[in-house]
Amino acid sequence: MASSKLQSVLERQEEDPRMDMSPMIDMVFLLLIFFMVASRMVTVKVDDQIKPPVADESIRPENAKGRIIFNIRSDGTFTAGDGKVTVTEDEITERVTAWNDRYKDSSTEPSLLLRSHRDASVRDVKKVTKAAALGGINKVVFGSLKTGKFD
Repeated sequence: MASSKLQSVLERQEEDPRMDMSPMIDMVFLLLIFFMVASRMVTVKVDDQIKPPVADESIRPENAKGRIIFNIRSDGTFTAGDGKVTVTEDEITERVTAWNDRYKDSSTEPSLLLRSHRDASVRDVKKVTKAAALGGINKVVFGSLKTGKFD
């Protein structure tokens, strides 16, 4: 006859060891909620009337910080940001000056993202880049598509 201690040890060996997963699930949900609250959603709204030109050799810039966006539509009008506000050349210079002042004390170099419709005139592109230069921004990034698949 085996002692009671030996019997209890032998009985426990037959049971599968289990781990309580509820604290781990609680922790995962807490982390998920933390990251949802702590992070901010970055959405870039673009003018849907712009069909960018195709440039197979285009390179995506690494840093998108400090960019002000202007669009040139096919009819020659200029819009700011998401395309809801039509602007003139003087307004572009004013907005760029204010944008440039915003980044004056930071290490980020402000730049212009120019999204031009593929049928827009080169004269219009020159007008926007000149207005941006008068506002103090000389770095221009031209928006384009990598391939012609997205007509």
